[in-house]
Amino acid sequence: MANEIVDFVKATPNILEQVYGDLAKPSVRTVGKALGTVLEFSTSFLLPVKLLNEKFKLNFTKRINEYKEKLEQIPEEKQCEVHPQIGTPIIEKLCYTTNDEIADLFTTLLSNASNIDMVNTAHPSFACMIERMSPDEARILKYLKGKTEILYCTFNGDVLEGEGYQTLDNHVTLLPNEVDLEFPQNTKAYLANFISMGILIDMSGISKVDKTIFNKIKDIWNLKEKESQLVPNLYKSVSVTESFFEITDFGKLFISACIKKNKSDK
Repeated sequence: MANEIVDFVKATPNILEQVYGDLAKPSVRTVGKALGTVLEFSTSFLLPVKLLNEKFKLNFTKRINEYKEKLEQIPEEKQCEVHPQIGTPIIEKLCYTTNDEIADLFTTLLSNASNIDMVNTAHPSFACMIERMSPDEARILKYLKGKTEILYCTFNGDVLEGEGYQTLDNHVTLLPNEVDLEFPQNTKAYLANFISMGILIDMSGISKVDKTIFNKIKDIWNLKEKESQLVPNLYKSVSVTESFFEITDFGKLFISACIKKNKSDK
């Protein structure tokens, strides 16, 4: 078996030939030009051996085709070769990425790394950041495109005796109501992950003049109803702290690189 693998690698220096067979097609040549050096590095990491597995090969082919479709939307004069520092980890991860939403982040990042006008947005750390994200987080990231912040409310029950309060619910946002999440109960964990990656920063202690979103959050949380249940039996009052998560400059760059533009985007 070892000899068979060695012979296979030697006989298959071109990944695209394995995937497409015919390298003469213009679209395949375009992919080859953009990913030339990247695929050479990937070959050295035994990608051809992985492609011996038919299920693996089908998934990889699907992802490369998705990238090819995005690459074809870039004018030929704007296409450029992807730097292996960016492209090699993406190619390796695309091999085993089965979720379409996560794969879309990878292929969009790869296509932007192939675009002279967008290559500056493709930071080397972004591929690893995508790998740390769940499908729900990919949906939130798409929702955040074009936005600068996520407003939230924290609800506290002021104790009956003396000073102090107990937190009833913290960092409540509209995300579970505005984004189709598979696990909306994990929203706060998703936001914490975004903070850990430098996408968001908690601007605790700072509020906004416009109260429209804050009031929507209070209504969804059923503030008035809960006040009638909790006050004065358990607390002397329910207080609300208003603040927001701000999307960092690094986060905006990440979103720009990994979320494809809408037709309405300039």
